[in-house]
Amino acid sequence: MPEAMERLLKDWCRSILTGKKGKKGKIGETKMAIIIEGKIVAFLILALAFVLFYLFMYLAKTGYEISARTFPAVTALPEAVGRAAEMGKPVYYTTGLGMGTLNNPLQGPQTLAGISILGHVTRLCVRAGVNIAYFTPIADSLPVVEETMRTAYLAEGKPEEFDPNMIFFQEGQSPYLTASLGYLQREKPASTILLGGFYYESVVLGEAGNTIGAMQIGGSANTHQLPFLVATCDYTLIMEELYAASAEIAGDPDVLGTLKGEDILKAIIMVITIVGFLLGAVGITTIAEILGM
Repeated sequence: MPEAMERLLKDWCRSILTGKKGKKGKIGETKMAIIIEGKIVAFLILALAFVLFYLFMYLAKTGYEISARTFPAVTALPEAVGRAAEMGKPVYYTTGLGMGTLNNPLQGPQTLAGISILGHVTRLCVRAGVNIAYFTPIADSLPVVEETMRTAYLAEGKPEEFDPNMIFFQEGQSPYLTASLGYLQREKPASTILLGGFYYESVVLGEAGNTIGAMQIGGSANTHQLPFLVATCDYTLIMEELYAASAEIAGDPDVLGTLKGEDILKAIIMVITIVGFLLGAVGITTIAEILGM
């Protein structure tokens, strides 16, 4: 092979694998890469995450017990439903705007976590004979919501009592808020549950719930809305607690296995960070250099 062709081929292979530009040749200047320079550690962490997730999902399915700690907001759910039963009033439930779709990578998981908890709350309402109203502006979540609530009624032996009209859909944030506020003022539910991906509707609904004296349980992974939920709700699920609470309630081995794997991965990263900080304080930058690869 001519020397020029051999050098060009090596440059091309290096650019594909690492993203580094070759010294000569247009092919060596390609930006396409399998592992981009500076992202090797990120790639290894991603691979480790997949290994941990698969391992604990497999263990959970084979009988390995994975437990999640109980949150005060979760233990308060029966209290919220019981309060509604005592007062003869309904329960208001919503998962927030969630950018109006389940396909959003940041908001979709929050909506699904809220819907998972909705199934649990619906079962509690069926047992107590309490009406529950679910409000959402997310069109593609409606089949999931309806099936979740229908399954809850079936699980409690009362499938004939399920009514799709207890699910209220309003397209857009303003119509959704207007309908919710109207319902809160007319029906004055004893409890409101706000769990999902929220935007400014969190403070509006939270204040509306306080105005009617409702017991309120909230939760979101949106940091810009958490202060409003903490200020207006009696109990709040903060950030990842929303997902952990959903996993605890669902009891699904895949979800619990993923949760366990995520916790171990976070512990590993924290240990590496602390060790790197301590070594860096005495002038040893080896870990920092490795993390920069």
